[in-house]
Amino acid sequence: RRSCLYFHERGFRNIMRKNKKKSNLWKIILILFFVILLFVGTSIISSRNKLVDIEVKDVDYIEIIANKSQVMQTIKNNKEIKEIVYSLNKLRGKKSNRDTSADTINYINVYFNSGKKIEFVKSGQVIRVDNKWYALNRRNSKLIEKIINKYQTID
Repeated sequence: RRSCLYFHERGFRNIMRKNKKKSNLWKIILILFFVILLFVGTSIISSRNKLVDIEVKDVDYIEIIANKSQVMQTIKNNKEIKEIVYSLNKLRGKKSNRDTSADTINYINVYFNSGKKIEFVKSGQVIRVDNKWYALNRRNSKLIEKIINKYQTID
């Protein structure tokens, strides 16, 4: 014959086992919650102050007009279009007024298969994208300059 203490001890072990399973489940749920929160937070932060979101497959061609050399280049090569669109999609800026102290103005026009276009007009440390001016930091300004300098010579 078994004592009540034996049954009580056995029941206590079962309860502890169930509690341990519940605590493991809560740990997993908590970890999943923070992973999802981290993913959503990084996606929100990465899209903050983004100027454009261009799909490469929608681009027909790109025109680059470098004012220093008075040269207009039309880019239709898919590899070059992909590089330029990738760089333009990385641009970040804050809304601003036009900087009138700039001496050169450069243009990048992105034409889409649908007939629409987006015009980038860089003037000093600011850029106009579809008639809205944005202040650029040094990294973003150099990114645009790099694109323009690459295509300012006649091939």
